[in-house]
Amino acid sequence: MMHSVHLIIGKGVAAAAFLQRGPTASAVDLREGWQAIPVDDTLYAAIEALNPDVVRPSGLDVSPLGLSEALAAVRAKGGGVAYVLTEYFGGMGAQAAITFIDGREVVSPQSAKGAGPIDQALRRIGVVRTEAGDEFDTIGLGQRRTMADYEPEGPVRLRGKPVQAKQRQAGLPIWVVMLVIAAVVGLGVMAAVVR
Repeated sequence: MMHSVHLIIGKGVAAAAFLQRGPTASAVDLREGWQAIPVDDTLYAAIEALNPDVVRPSGLDVSPLGLSEALAAVRAKGGGVAYVLTEYFGGMGAQAAITFIDGREVVSPQSAKGAGPIDQALRRIGVVRTEAGDEFDTIGLGQRRTMADYEPEGPVRLRGKPVQAKQRQAGLPIWVVMLVIAAVVGLGVMAAVVR
């Protein structure tokens, strides 16, 4: 299975403060009031307009030039934002995260193969895990596995397909077919014994 996303996660005033810096950026509502801001071409265009030296991330670049500065500029009282990214395919890959609270970096850029950095970053900005899952799954990041899942129409994988009424198949039920086969075999055995 694949999971490949580049997101800024925040809540309330922290997410709103970041969105004000990039007015063309948009947020996707997650669980528990959390929001994900896709780090896509639209967001980078807004950041590049403010800082032409921005370097777009490639792979697991946890602290791309320009994005870290934009995150640090968010000075919302009482909240934080985390930049999280995943690159997994077939269970292999890695994740990375960096966290800012009140404009200060509180979790330095980290990456790891397997779980860890994202849950730590989410915990620092206030995500409280449930008994059913870690911080990542508590806010619903596991449901949206690609950047396309953060488009306005929602998760691509979860879009409902129209349910078609089950059509009745023509033919006999299997038990009738088995009964006929057994009768034919039985008649053949009886005919062979009688001869």
